[in-house]
Amino acid sequence: MAQRSKKDHIVATAMPLFLQNGFKGTSIDMLVKASCVSKPTVYNHFPDKSALIHEVLLRWIDDNKPLILPIRDRTALDELVRTRWLTDEAIKFYAMVIGEGWRFPEAKKLFWEQFDRLWRKALGYVSEQSQSLQQADIDLYLDRQLLNRLRAL
Repeated sequence: MAQRSKKDHIVATAMPLFLQNGFKGTSIDMLVKASCVSKPTVYNHFPDKSALIHEVLLRWIDDNKPLILPIRDRTALDELVRTRWLTDEAIKFYAMVIGEGWRFPEAKKLFWEQFDRLWRKALGYVSEQSQSLQQADIDLYLDRQLLNRLRAL
């Protein structure tokens, strides 16, 4: 098996730190300790913490692209939303982007455009293919699901 690059290792180590502590609460020193690399190594790959969260989000979004599956009814939609879109990790990223996104504007933009917007578009397409689901109902349903999950944090 190929060894991961140090950059990959840093990104993989940073993701759970950001999810647990948020952007502000995750220091480069914490990352250095958790990843067992030096601070110059981190800064060699990422000029600042904003660039690091951008790379973390970029890779996470790439691993969590929308699925377009045939949806028969609301129960099937519930299952898709719960298991693929609004996962525990996704909710933590939503909370961080909403609460601290002003600290990392480029990564925030990436999240809204490449994760939230694409999932909503995919789920809208699903509603167009279903006889029992209407787009307006889907939009309201998605907003309620997201808000309920965020409140439960």
